[in-house]
Amino acid sequence: MEEKFNDWHHTSVAIRFADLDKLGHVNNAKYLTYIESARIPYFLDVMGEQINWNEQGIILAKAEVNFAIPVDLDDVEVSIFTHCSRIGGKSFDLSYVITKSDGRTICATALTTLVCYNYLEGKTVAVPDSWREKMSRS
Repeated sequence: MEEKFNDWHHTSVAIRFADLDKLGHVNNAKYLTYIESARIPYFLDVMGEQINWNEQGIILAKAEVNFAIPVDLDDVEVSIFTHCSRIGGKSFDLSYVITKSDGRTICATALTTLVCYNYLEGKTVAVPDSWREKMSRS
């Protein structure tokens, strides 16, 4: 694993044949699925609490991916490093680095902005203090 990602949350995601495009590379849209797959364990591991997503959850407000080199089926899996890079009043950013399984060869970087949302009341809410504290350490 790359030294600079030592403090980042790590998730491995297997590459499926269905992820590939006609050229044999992972289709660009799949990278959003990969970071979503990393976001779930990030919340489970970093928050360390059971979250009732039907009541208090998050809404994806923005996603951007910057591609560096292609990933193909021979890579078998990718490593995704996730880190909370900004915490605002009602939203926060998660930064991602997607590497080949060696943890060093960067294939893409990504950033998502997530907004805290109360589904029962149908409105945005402040980032919970417990989340703020835990994410600031990750």
